Amino acid sequence: MCMDNRDINQFTGTGLKEDEIRKVMVAGDRDARIRALRTCRLRVLDEVHKKQQELDRLDFCIRQISENVKA
Repeated sequence: MCMDNRDINQFTGTGLKEDEIRKVMVAGDRDARIRALRTCRLRVLDEVHKKQQELDRLDFCIRQISENVKA
């Protein structure tokens, strides 16, 4: 399958890495491309969860500091 810029541009802003885009684009049939995209989606979702944990920790630190100032 030949990749052109129109095909690649549809993935702009998705969080996919270049190698992941290539894997999706060269995957055989429609079902293989969907499986490849779902694998990418799981990786991106894992990153979201990790960032959420970081935000939760920051919120905890903010609360701790705020409570110490009030005491």
